[in-house]
Amino acid sequence: MKARSLPAVATATAAVLLAGCGNSGDTPAPRGSVSQASSAAPATRTPTAADRSPSPTEDQGPARLKIGQTFTGAGWKVTVYSAKFGGQADSEPDKGKVWVPTDVKICNATTGDSLPTPSWSSWQLKTTDDYQLQPADITPEPRQPALPYSATILPNDCVRGWLTFEIDKGSRIKEIRLIEDQLFGPGPAIAIWG
Repeated sequence: MKARSLPAVATATAAVLLAGCGNSGDTPAPRGSVSQASSAAPATRTPTAADRSPSPTEDQGPARLKIGQTFTGAGWKVTVYSAKFGGQADSEPDKGKVWVPTDVKICNATTGDSLPTPSWSSWQLKTTDDYQLQPADITPEPRQPALPYSATILPNDCVRGWLTFEIDKGSRIKEIRLIEDQLFGPGPAIAIWG
């Protein structure tokens, strides 16, 4: 049996994945030994859109992203561009608190349906000391332009604006969560930026 080189295996694996004929569970493991001392340059891979925007299945749990990455799923494309501790808003926070303005963009990725935006109650900021906070309400007024409280986004259209959270000065941001908005309180997380 002839042993395959690592670049040949990588190329064959990439061809299978690009063709959409399987997933990592379907790809056979390389056969034969791979020499650790090789004069060939290591194979490099260019990050793909899938690397930047994972879309997990329900059994995998929420997508975990970095600030600036885009979540794609449920007909949306959602990006959290920034979340800055101590940012400015149109009014002063309560004593001992600071604002955390969060720049969010939501796009309707469908071609034939208008989707409502996730409302403010669909968002949470989790602190390193395990508090979960929703955005400040319209009084006091958050940073402008605010992400609409709830609106309908036309197909292939987007809306962008600020969510403003108010947290204790001693707290630190752990993550921003997009959660299922349910009648009797927050549902499970859909995507987490941290």
